[in-house]
Amino acid sequence: MRELPRLPFDNPAVLGMAPQMLALQKEGPIARVRTPGDEDAWLVTRYDEVRTLLADRRLRLSDPKPEPTPKSAARAFMIALMAGDDHETEPARHAQMRALLVPRFSPRRMRLMKTRIEHHVDELLDELAVGTPPVDLHRALSFPLPTMVICDLLGVPLADRETFGQWARGTFDQSDNQHSANTFQQVVDYMTELVARKRTEPGDDILSELITEADGSLSDAEIAHLGNAVLLFGYETTIVRIDLGTLLLLRNPAQRALLAEKPELAPAAVEEILRLGVGGKGSNALIPRYAHGDITVGETVIRTGDAVLLAIGAANYDDRAYPDGGLFDLTRDKPKSHLAFGHGARYCIGRTLARIELTAVFERLFRRLPDLRLAVPEESLRWQEHRITGGYDELPVTF
Repeated sequence: MRELPRLPFDNPAVLGMAPQMLALQKEGPIARVRTPGDEDAWLVTRYDEVRTLLADRRLRLSDPKPEPTPKSAARAFMIALMAGDDHETEPARHAQMRALLVPRFSPRRMRLMKTRIEHHVDELLDELAVGTPPVDLHRALSFPLPTMVICDLLGVPLADRETFGQWARGTFDQSDNQHSANTFQQVVDYMTELVARKRTEPGDDILSELITEADGSLSDAEIAHLGNAVLLFGYETTIVRIDLGTLLLLRNPAQRALLAEKPELAPAAVEEILRLGVGGKGSNALIPRYAHGDITVGETVIRTGDAVLLAIGAANYDDRAYPDGGLFDLTRDKPKSHLAFGHGARYCIGRTLARIELTAVFERLFRRLPDLRLAVPEESLRWQEHRITGGYDELPVTF
């Protein structure tokens, strides 16, 4: 019997798709693989099939098997925060979460936040520019900006941003279950205390709004759970994309020059960054699901209970959807919607906010620092494979 391909696939590049992932995509839309947790799973790699399955309600986050496959503590916390820890209650609980959170990310609030976000970016770039190179762009820009934005959203004191930022990273660390559990408990305790304080000291923030939602019937624990979800999912992926976007533009000097000349292309740059931003072995570009009914993909039948990995990274590189899919091109003519934010019932709630943050950064970064370049060889950058979100811990640059 042929041995199954085993994830994660080796990738000689710092960012981009693993060659074995693209080879499987060329062979067909779906393949059987072995996961790092020694679970057999279906890996779906082509754009049309991934997009279709993301919208298929028979695929869910919860495992319907009587004895679910063991998960790392980090993965278990992530699933619980997304209401995917109980297959019987997942649809109703997830729908309730979205009903409570989607209005908190209204176009009006996002428009109001845009000016504040741009102000944050300008201040951070001013501080970075007067520093003595080399400077760590990750610590100077990529990390603080999204944490500031989440502080603004949740009404968290700005002085606490470093602390809860490190907690979030620890929560999603799959290499140490005890560390993950300890840091997640710190997040829960902090958010519970903050909700209690908001009851007597409300502000213009999401937590204060949730306290008055449903005639005030939500408990502190319920509100804290929603706050934890916004906190833990609301900024780490944006941090990663700022780093990856900077690397992609440094790799493509002609596109970088075009963006500096025409900052109105920043939204197009952001879409390409979101589409192509895959790091390391691609752990940040797989969406895990379980089948809650038989599903046919081409000539393959996914059976109820089967694990499925939707490779949104590979789908976003698919030449069938994007001519020269691996090419970073700010002038693509009406490209298809990428899948970086997912699709369907779990389409990312914070996508508009993330786009505002990324656009503010890339409208300004290379105009403010036209000679920006890496201060170390690209191959020396270390992708944090042990974290669910991946990412770098430093990005040394000079200018």
